[in-house]
Amino acid sequence: MYFLSRRYKKDGHYIVVVILIIGVFIKKMEIEYKSDWMSPTIELMKSIESLNEPTINEEMGSIDYLIEDEKGKRLIRAMVDENNGAAPAYVVHVRDTVNELDEKYDEITIISKSITNAAHDIVTQEDNLSVITPNTKHNFNLIEVLSAIQKKTLDLCEIKCGKAPETKEDCKGKKGRKYVCDIRRISDDATFHATMKWKKVLLEDFNHLCELERNMESNTEVN
Repeated sequence: MYFLSRRYKKDGHYIVVVILIIGVFIKKMEIEYKSDWMSPTIELMKSIESLNEPTINEEMGSIDYLIEDEKGKRLIRAMVDENNGAAPAYVVHVRDTVNELDEKYDEITIISKSITNAAHDIVTQEDNLSVITPNTKHNFNLIEVLSAIQKKTLDLCEIKCGKAPETKEDCKGKKGRKYVCDIRRISDDATFHATMKWKKVLLEDFNHLCELERNMESNTEVN
């Protein structure tokens, strides 16, 4: 909000008109998850899928993301507690989600801290309903994870250096054999891990990049 003044001459006198200007800025909604597991999992899905803006579903106790593409209308449902930490999925959550699946969506994925046996039994009966927990395997393939790492790496390069390098030689993150930038080090590690087809280690590489991003954002807020 700021003021804009203008002077006008009328009948030999100057009149000062003060106009109140109110600026409205729309900022992209970002959810900060209080979970070292859920946060990078959501980030990974953002990098792979075109997630719409998150919706806070207070009745369900979740953060919902919508995907609309050639595969249809899909929902990503992250179960959270009152502090945005990862929360378990119970029968009531899964049953209500199944009702939505039948009425609104072509596919739903639930992301939760854990899931009860009874709730998991319901999930297994639905072809288009899946669940991701710390103890279940991601259904992302190696190419998708590597692509997400490359995208996250370029984003972090722009934050740190103002632009992403066009070639490896443009990057100043490595001096001889010594790394002077964690982004470059993790990126090179990920390239090797992809060559070895170590998807689990690639997921850890992506998590490390997300941790770097959080630290960079924290330092920016402090400064």
